[in-house]
Amino acid sequence: MLKKLQDIATIKSSITFVKLNSKVKSRIYFEIELLEEYEKVNFYSIRFDGESDTEFEKFLLAFKDSHPDDIAVIMYRLDRITQDGVFPRHFRYAGKMKDRTAELPNNFDTANLRLYCLCISPQILLLGNGGLKTTKTYNEDPYLDKCVTTLQKIDSVLNHKEIKSEITVSGKTLSGDLSLYITD
Repeated sequence: MLKKLQDIATIKSSITFVKLNSKVKSRIYFEIELLEEYEKVNFYSIRFDGESDTEFEKFLLAFKDSHPDDIAVIMYRLDRITQDGVFPRHFRYAGKMKDRTAELPNNFDTANLRLYCLCISPQILLLGNGGLKTTKTYNEDPYLDKCVTTLQKIDSVLNHKEIKSEITVSGKTLSGDLSLYITD
């Protein structure tokens, strides 16, 4: 009888450990890096811990050979942004009303690829990753949905840090500790 009670106690503690462990969220560390500086705009991107390429570089490497026309459309739009600034006319908005998530190309350009980014200010664009859009909305595609969700989490962290004045947006520059994390 004592052995049976000990076995039940062991099982219960194992179940409790699994429940507690499932509530622990893992941290995903990243840095925001300056990619390119222009007269009116600076482009930044995200580099996740342990990765050699930024998210934007991974996007370009993944699609430059298979979808050169779509890459050209997106690069054209980025070139226009360097001349004009980070304004709504250049993007399709993705995500929610409360975040700064957007996608390229805009509604006037046609391409099957989508590049997701954060419009931090009229002078700062944070370039993320993206992919081939084969569904009506990005939410229907697990990979594209993950790209947008990741940027939304990053935007939330940035907003929080901006409110606390730990990160500042001044002109074309993001300053402060740009080594951050999001939870999975």
